Amino acid sequence: MRREPFSFVAVSTLFSLSVAHVVLENPKPFRFVEYGPTNPIEPSGSDFPCKMPPGAQLEPEGLPTVMTIGEEQTASFLGQAVHGGGSCQFSLSGPVINGSWANSLSKDLEWKVIHSIEGGCPARNVKGNLDGPNQDKYSFQIPVGIEPGDYIFSWTWFPRIGGQPEIYQNCAPITVSPAKATTRMPNTDRRAFFIKRTEFPELFMANMGEVSGDCTTEEALTKQLAIAFPNPGSSVDHPEGTANLFKQQCDGNPRARKAQGDNFVGTSHLSIPSQSGSTSSTESNTSNTLFSSTTSIIPASSVTFSSSTRLESTSTSDASTTSTSSPEPCIEGHLTCLGDGTHFATCTGGQLTAPQPIAPGFKCKVGSGIGLDISPA
Repeated sequence: MRREPFSFVAVSTLFSLSVAHVVLENPKPFRFVEYGPTNPIEPSGSDFPCKMPPGAQLEPEGLPTVMTIGEEQTASFLGQAVHGGGSCQFSLSGPVINGSWANSLSKDLEWKVIHSIEGGCPARNVKGNLDGPNQDKYSFQIPVGIEPGDYIFSWTWFPRIGGQPEIYQNCAPITVSPAKATTRMPNTDRRAFFIKRTEFPELFMANMGEVSGDCTTEEALTKQLAIAFPNPGSSVDHPEGTANLFKQQCDGNPRARKAQGDNFVGTSHLSIPSQSGSTSSTESNTSNTLFSSTTSIIPASSVTFSSSTRLESTSTSDASTTSTSSPEPCIEGHLTCLGDGTHFATCTGGQLTAPQPIAPGFKCKVGSGIGLDISPA
């Protein structure tokens, strides 16, 4: 793929962000908090959902994207640091009452998956990063069983390669319009239409500490494999096939664990606690009508971006032990484990980024390659 200049005039809020990092392009996301969209969710889950820090509110930029039930929709992304692809999910929360987006954000929101992509997302058949714009697009539908109304659309991403297990999420406002044939449905089909709404799986959650039950995708990351979700739902794509997927065992979504009787089996060193406390029905201005049921990566939170998109470290780590300065060019998209074995950098634009830490308790083997060779410290 040839290198082309970055020019996305319509997305004015992205001017100060690095072109290298991935954000949701379509559907058009909520207004981004500064540096928010390109960063992973904090390891503590403090800015879950939607990469919104405590106290932040969802603010649409223009009208919500209209999506008609049963018609093909397209998701696309901006940015080049796709880190070997990975696995993604599209999910919905809502309906949002009276378009009150600002009051609709809560950690207690219920997310239902409408489409899963296992491998090859947000880019297909890449070993590292892209050297130009991401041309890949992903088709999905708002399925039968979704009630018309306003919803929070969520894209979550678990990258295939990186320095530590992470989850990325962007959210967008959408308006779901009725299927064109709905008004002609026989009574039997109409009953089936509403029964199906109980069949959507819970959003897969991991890599957010206690928020996701201490579930992680660490084993898949170590093997540099995209995950196969514990419950991807009935709408699933495999852009790169199924031969090289890692079957994820644990699921940190407390609702998913409850549905399975808290019997999810995590990786060997994980202990998944049961959900404590009760969920609030007053903190969020969304309705549970739809969802009620009778039955490697560069942790960008430690970097800022200048107008020329060069990375400048804001880390407090000792630069003398993790310097990335080198007269030799690096290979685009490759990850480099630095000399101390506890920091790494990625090659973007022919230069190594600022040093980033390996997850606590782990180390990497010094050297450069498509991924990192990580082992317990």
